[in-house]
Amino acid sequence: MEFRYDTVIIGAGPAGAACGITLQKRGVNHCIIDKAVFPRSKTCAGLVTGKALRNIKELYGEDGIDELFCAVSSKVKIYNRKELLTEAPISHPVHLVNRRDFDNALVEKYRSLGGELREGECDIAIDFVDDCVVLENGDKLFYKTIVFADGALSLAHKLLYVPREKLAFGVEVYLPAEKLPTDSVDLYFGYLDSGYVWVFPHGDTVCVGVANIYHKKEDYQKILAKVLSDLGVETSEEKFIGAFLPYGFVVPQKKLPDNVLLAGDAGGFTDPISGEGLYMAIKTGIYAAESVLTPMPQTEYLKRVKPFEKVVKDGKKLQKMFYKPSIQSKFIKKVKGNSRVVSFFFDNQVDEYKYTYHHMPALFRDYKRLKK
Repeated sequence: MEFRYDTVIIGAGPAGAACGITLQKRGVNHCIIDKAVFPRSKTCAGLVTGKALRNIKELYGEDGIDELFCAVSSKVKIYNRKELLTEAPISHPVHLVNRRDFDNALVEKYRSLGGELREGECDIAIDFVDDCVVLENGDKLFYKTIVFADGALSLAHKLLYVPREKLAFGVEVYLPAEKLPTDSVDLYFGYLDSGYVWVFPHGDTVCVGVANIYHKKEDYQKILAKVLSDLGVETSEEKFIGAFLPYGFVVPQKKLPDNVLLAGDAGGFTDPISGEGLYMAIKTGIYAAESVLTPMPQTEYLKRVKPFEKVVKDGKKLQKMFYKPSIQSKFIKKVKGNSRVVSFFFDNQVDEYKYTYHHMPALFRDYKRLKK
């Protein structure tokens, strides 16, 4: 059978759901396609900063929003391997989500608005010439604009060369909270050459994971097991899950057909320093939907996401510098026993983008002024 839509969205994660909810509210004829059946698991630490929380409220509404979160934390701990360097309070509590539950809640919100979701579509083909998505059963979905929100290994990347060495790979595990109790956002450095380990509270469980620039021969599950062993945790029945993640590479969307948009991880929109992806996923999903309503969707979309491209590109440069052994050594000395600098950075650059990564000296200048 043949179906015709103004927009087809590939992927029903936060970026795709944000796009779909926005289009549904605007009365645009569209549908979402996803290879999974919800709820499904997703590799992600689940950190929701203040800037992300505002967008979630805009998308989801205030009613019932507290049920989306599995934990709230008002402090950050920084470690160098097992050594606690500092414990820092943060001005605005961060929220934590379990991505299986959170993504499913957004999907259910979309459905409640009357949105059309085609789940379990594992084998689809994209005809970029005829502007058509062909499903496994032979159905053809014609579109005017297509939004890819299908992750770091997006189907749209088949039209481009996106080397996996420009991506990160993450592995995580959920443990019973009593195995590694924490009420703070815990970050461990020293285990990886270009990444960190996270231990985040998730209510009855704790999420522990590693993420690093992808190296083909690296065994990330083994690294995570080593971390857990160092922390005195034995894993037996727990399931490790892993996935490719964006890590400082903006996908060149201008090389794609002009009715193709890439949102969230598919476009490379993840902060290379903090690793935060939910904020940009939701915001770029909303931007994609709003751009679809204009005469030149891709041109409008690329204009809107330009500030995010700058965050990613400038963050990548800073990332390369930050993980140099000499800089890491200075970082450890600077942070050790210094909660104020961690609090200031988290409040002004993680929770909110009050500075750019290109102008980090301005952040530390202001910190020194405040300290005086």
